[in-house]
Amino acid sequence: MNGTMARRWYFSKRPEEMIEDDTMVLRDEPVPALEDGQFLFRTLYLSLDATNRVWLSDWDIYMEPVRIGEPMRGFVFGEIVESRNPDFPEGAHAAGLHSWSDHIVTDGAGFSVFPPLDGIDLAEAFAILSVAGPTAYVGLHDIGKLKAGDTVVVSGAAGAVGTMVGQIAKNEGCRVIGIAGSDDKCRMLTEQLGFDAAINYKSENVTDRLGVLCPDGIDLCFENVGGDILDASLTHMKDFGHVVICGLISSYNSSEPIPGPYMFRNLIMRRLTVRGFVILDHEDRFPEAMGALASWMAEGRLTMPLHIIDGLEAAPKALNLLYTGGNTGKLLVRI
Repeated sequence: MNGTMARRWYFSKRPEEMIEDDTMVLRDEPVPALEDGQFLFRTLYLSLDATNRVWLSDWDIYMEPVRIGEPMRGFVFGEIVESRNPDFPEGAHAAGLHSWSDHIVTDGAGFSVFPPLDGIDLAEAFAILSVAGPTAYVGLHDIGKLKAGDTVVVSGAAGAVGTMVGQIAKNEGCRVIGIAGSDDKCRMLTEQLGFDAAINYKSENVTDRLGVLCPDGIDLCFENVGGDILDASLTHMKDFGHVVICGLISSYNSSEPIPGPYMFRNLIMRRLTVRGFVILDHEDRFPEAMGALASWMAEGRLTMPLHIIDGLEAAPKALNLLYTGGNTGKLLVRI
């Protein structure tokens, strides 16, 4: 593969709020020859995730941020086109955390080979099995202590993790209410994905609607948004309920401090368990999660709406869709 060139995005300037034209720069660079233990990976899809914006911040976060001048980081899916690593055979599909690039040379750290995907759409398999599905599965079970019969409320419900949370909870015998930002998204949740109800936070009073839809309270809140939306769920939690803090997307682009929950007192009054989590801490749970997810996919009980943007060059601007509610389902870039 000598002579092959890679295109790779580099972090250039810290954004104030949204990703801007000068936040990143796209460079062409030669692909190095393989050494023993390495393989050449051709990227087919790049996952765009809300946490990508956090990695570009100067916050004290759960992992090393992307430094100015470094390649932009993200979850990638593709095929192994040449290999000198027996654990990553040529022709196999793999996914991992690496750079926003169309060709990658790696020793496989942070990558995993996918099982054969006979008849399963590659993009949907990547969207479900690599990040969003395990995040929802582990968040519900390990953090939220999900049990059959629970009333579950999920915010950001039309996003990648939210759609997984709702379907998994339904598959395990729960009642699910989703919160999303348009009538079309709410219809998708109830008519296509089996949610019991959905609330349009842009046109409805979320606190009031949750009171009507959950007269006996909420057992499990799966939070992806924060702010006023989190407050609405905290208002209606049951005694000893669980609040899973997976994302706080309402605050990621803000240059001003975001007030904490005004209903914080309910942590005491309802004796709540509130826990934040990051899926990267739970890699030991991936085999069980992926096994369950793959079974549901095969049975037609788990599907992922995909929002696909074409071209590596479109990736930075596409990332902004996550913070404007411009995407429905999993946001991917097709390289």
